[in-house]
Amino acid sequence: MMMCMVLATLYIIDNEPKSARGAVEGVEVNLPIIMYHNILNSKTGKYVVSEAQLESDFIALLERGFTPVFLSQVIDWVDGIGTLPKKPIVITFDDGHYNNLHYALPLAKKHNIKFMINPVTSFSAFTERMNDHSKPSYSHITFKQMKEAQDTGHIEFGNHTHAMHKFKPRFGIMPVSGECSYEYSKKLKSDIQKAQKLLTDSGVNKPKTFAYPFGKFSRDSRNMLLDLGFRALLTCTEKTNTIKKGEPKTLHQLGRFNRDGSYTTEEFIALFCK
Repeated sequence: MMMCMVLATLYIIDNEPKSARGAVEGVEVNLPIIMYHNILNSKTGKYVVSEAQLESDFIALLERGFTPVFLSQVIDWVDGIGTLPKKPIVITFDDGHYNNLHYALPLAKKHNIKFMINPVTSFSAFTERMNDHSKPSYSHITFKQMKEAQDTGHIEFGNHTHAMHKFKPRFGIMPVSGECSYEYSKKLKSDIQKAQKLLTDSGVNKPKTFAYPFGKFSRDSRNMLLDLGFRALLTCTEKTNTIKKGEPKTLHQLGRFNRDGSYTTEEFIALFCK
């Protein structure tokens, strides 16, 4: 048993990029965040990559000295807890497609990658209700699968609403025309708290990160999310983030680069790796 534990430790070290063995010095770090959605081998598109593309991305990131970290680690670092590698990067998957587990998790284990899934919990609840899970082409991750995925140490979860990932009657979490601020606040908080409860009841660590559906937000929605205790808010604005220790506001409107499947790995990484 002891020999197995030693070998496992050596495996992790050997897979760690040399540049990642140092830590961030100072109080500021550049943080690119990648946003994936579907992984399918039957097609690619604006929100779809293939399994081969995903592995190519993972390998290229590691070769360029990036170390994938959890956003919870970044939040801790901002709070003065722990360290970050010299070139951190955060990998996220939105919506909670089962194919994220089917294809991405084995690759994460192979290459020692950490990533975040932001599930829409109503999609997961529907999958469970219909008992039609574990189909890479269309299923969503179940709550049981979330707990099992978290236990691997390669995945953490964020909040992407319970049932507000829609274009109508409201566009994501945006208020609808004529809706008073009280009713808007009540509906938004009720939906997001329901998602939090479903996740934590399944054994998932309480999310501190919220991903805006479609990247849409307002000042009111941002303030409500902060009031609910979220520390990091994910937009769809394509930019590299500057994170500062002791400055929680640098986590409030984080940009992400959408992984468009029409790009090659080199074309995509060139967006944030000059």
